[in-house]
Parts: sequence; structure tokens; C-alpha cells
Amino acid sequence: MDVTAAEVETRSSRRIRQPVPALVAVLLATIVLAGLTLVLVHSGWHGQGRPPAFVAELANKPLPFIACVTVALAASAVLVYRGHALSMDEYAPLFQARIFARGRLMAEVPPELVGHLVPPVRWFIEASPDGRMLSAYWPGFALLLTPFAWAGAPWLLNPLIGGATLWMSWWIARRLWPDTAAGGWALLLTAASPAFVVNAISLYSMPAHLLASLCFTALLLDPTPRRLLCAGAVGSLALTLHHPLPHTLYAIPWLGALALRRGRVRSLATLAAGYLPGLVLLGAGWFWVRAQVGGNEETAARGLGAVASILGRLAFTMPSLHLLRSRAVNLSELALWAVPGLLALACAGVWWRRAEPAVRLFAASALLTLAGYFFVPYDQGHGWGYRYFHASWGALPLLAACALEHPAAGASLRRMTLIAALASLLLGNGLRFFQVRSFIDGQLRQVPTPSAPARFEVVFMRLDRGYYTVDLVQNDPFLEGSRWILLSRGPEDDARFMAHFFPGARSAVRTPLAELWQQD
Repeated sequence: MDVTAAEVETRSSRRIRQPVPALVAVLLATIVLAGLTLVLVHSGWHGQGRPPAFVAELANKPLPFIACVTVALAASAVLVYRGHALSMDEYAPLFQARIFARGRLMAEVPPELVGHLVPPVRWFIEASPDGRMLSAYWPGFALLLTPFAWAGAPWLLNPLIGGATLWMSWWIARRLWPDTAAGGWALLLTAASPAFVVNAISLYSMPAHLLASLCFTALLLDPTPRRLLCAGAVGSLALTLHHPLPHTLYAIPWLGALALRRGRVRSLATLAAGYLPGLVLLGAGWFWVRAQVGGNEETAARGLGAVASILGRLAFTMPSLHLLRSRAVNLSELALWAVPGLLALACAGVWWRRAEPAVRLFAASALLTLAGYFFVPYDQGHGWGYRYFHASWGALPLLAACALEHPAAGASLRRMTLIAALASLLLGNGLRFFQVRSFIDGQLRQVPTPSAPARFEVVFMRLDRGYYTVDLVQNDPFLEGSRWILLSRGPEDDARFMAHFFPGARSAVRTPLAELWQQD
């Protein structure tokens, strides 16, 4: 018997509106405060010492703080983000990782189900008429996710990447500005910025892009042959994480600087040798795999035609008025999702230390990334902060850190920055956690919840109603789960589908957005 939409909303609200958010806030505050207390105890600052002494101690002993933040990120990935792939940008690599975890390159489903599993515009998941399916993105991030998907904890990867990113940011700052507290500032400003924190609890590939950029930079600061080979390997992974533009824009200034050094030919050849294996395997190899899937314009192509078709997605365009407005909003997000004043401090760092090559290169990577996306016609859709910029985001706290350790920065500026960073660490991140959790809960409430569980369930989602309901059509790649979420073709066609494939099933819940069928 069908239930009303109001009853579904009541049940969904009862299922989601639990006292968990309060527990989340208490848990996260406890973990972060414990980390801060530990650092403060080590630093001997009990409110009487100068604030920079705390940052200097953080620069000298970063590991306790990094460990506490990493644990907080892992807890938040489950309790705040629900371990859920909110957008298709997150679901596509997770879908592919689950395929890789089965030892396969493609999923296979009955051909008659393809139209119910993949939208007509196959931007994120590609499928052939014979039922083969795979992610439309390049496979690097899916490969990183694979062991975590196999273990049933894909949500754990990005928090660990976040912890590694904190350490890399600290290491680069200590390497570039030794005998200063720059490492502590870089570490604190990164951990206190919601753009870093929220992306690190998501399933986006952007945290991996950020870490790859920092590793690439760290290896090129002292470009020995071994480091150049490793930098190329990191770069090849970054190019194939989901598509090559983020790493390309970030890396161009560093490659240009390498080309201006003595021994440039040997250095660039060594770097290219590092890039080559990954590009052959993850780039050309993935083109070949995708070419095996037919059914749309891109995947029906073969050879160079497939390459040209896929690279066509990266086409640039002249900025339109709409795109300029969109990027202006993105720039405001860049500021609002960071420690207050971070952008101004980064600009000050560029100006005060403009004679330092690394500072100029960080600034060039950031500016080139900002400029490059003014010519990319796509809107970022879902995203936390300005995620298109995230591959170069690590430049901001590093440039701000070098500014705070410049003689032109006074004690009052450092004190205000420390207060802003600590407030953002707790209050800014807490506010964003609340917003993220509320948004995800609202999205999940669009899927109807039955009054009683059943052995098997099928949910038909309406694409013409609700908010991004297509993002809720997520399934096991081989349809081995106890619930399928399918694209609806209208109530009558859905009923015929169920009568054909599941004759004993019954319609249990119907809402304006979806219909749920159960089979006992």
C-alpha cells in the first residue's frame, strides 16, 4: 500500500534528525582542542607567553598536531560527510574504484538496464549498449581509492591525504625559510581553512591534486636526477587523477624555471622519463580501455579519434559575461573558505619576497590557475570553496607564512593572524561542517524510506524534479547490492519494468520525486 509524501518526509526526518550533529560537534571540538592543548603544553604558552612562541613550537614539533587533525578529518568524513559521494564528480571515481577492487576494468550489467542506470548525457559514467560501464574520468584517483574501496572504507583516503598534505606544507616551508616559524604558520593556516578541511573529508579528487602539487614542488626544489624522476612520476599521476588541466596549469611555471637552469636538456629529459611510464599506462592505456566501450560519440571512436574526442572536453572558450560572473563568485569563495585575511597575507608575501624564486613560482602557479579557468566554460557545480583552484591552493598558506616571517610583518599582525586562525580552526570549520551535514542530509531525504525493510528494493528517481536527483542514482557496479536506485521513465513504464523483472514486487512508497518498490 502506498504512503503519502508527508509520511515519507516524516519518516525520513525521523531517520536523519538524530542527536548525531551534537555528538559530532563535541567529538571534533574535543579532538582539535586536545591537539591544541598538547601543542600549548609543549610550548609552555599558558596565556602569558607571546603568541609567536606557540607557532614556533608548532613549527618545531608538528606531528602531534597533524595526527590530531588527521583523526578529526577521518571522524568527520563519516559523521559529517556520511562517507557519501554527494556529487557525480565524487561517485564516478568511486564507481571505478569498486570495479578495480573486483579485479576488473569495466562493470557489466544486463543491457536492458543501461538506460535506467546512466543518464542520456553520459558525462560521468559511460556505458555501451551491451551493458559494459566505466567512469568517464581518467583512472588515477580511482586507483588510489581501490584498496580503500576493497576494505569498505573509501571515505578514509582523503583524510589520510589531508594529513600528508599538512606535513608536506610544513616541510616545504621549513625547507624554504629555515630557522623561522614559517612551517608552523603554514601548518596552522592550512588546517584552519575550511576549503582544505571540507575537501579533505569529501570524496573529491581535489585533495589528491593538492598533495601531488606540493610533492611535485618539494622534489623540484633540489632537482637531482633521482628527484626529477620522482617528480615526473608524481606529475604523471597528477595528470591522470581525473583530468590533466589542474596539474598542467600548476606545473607550467616550475617546468619553465627548470628550462632556464643550467643543464636544462638533461634535467627536462630526466623529468620526461619520469612522466612517461605513468602516461603510457594511465593515459594511453586508459584511452584504449575507454575505446572498447561503444554507445556514444566519444566511446564509439577509435584510436586518434577517441583521443581527440576525449580531449575535446578540455576545450577553451573566450570568457562570456556569465562566465566572468561565475568566476567572480568563485574568487569570493576562495576568500570566504579560508582563514580571514589569508589572501591578503599571500599577496603581501609575494610582494615582500618577490626576489625569491620559489615565491615567484608559487605566485605564478596560482595566477595561471586562476587565469586558466576563466577560459574553461564549465561551472564547478557542487563544490566546497573554489575547487577548480584546489590544485594550486597550497601556495596560499605558504605565501602567507613567508609574509608573517618577513621583517615587515609586526607583532600585531602575527597576533591578529593567530587569533583569526584559531577562530577559523574551531568556529569557521564548525560552521562549514554544519552547512555540509545539513546539505547532505537534505539531499539524502529525497530518497524515500520504507516503513519496514525488505529483502530487495528498487527506487526510481525522477530527473525532472527535486534537486540534483541524478546524483542519487548510485549503485554497485555489478548490481550486487540489496537496493537499486534507477532512473525513472514515468510511473507506467516503471511499473511495467518491475512486472517484467520482479513479478512479486510491490510499490511501497511513492513521492513526487521517487517511487520505492519492495520484494520480500
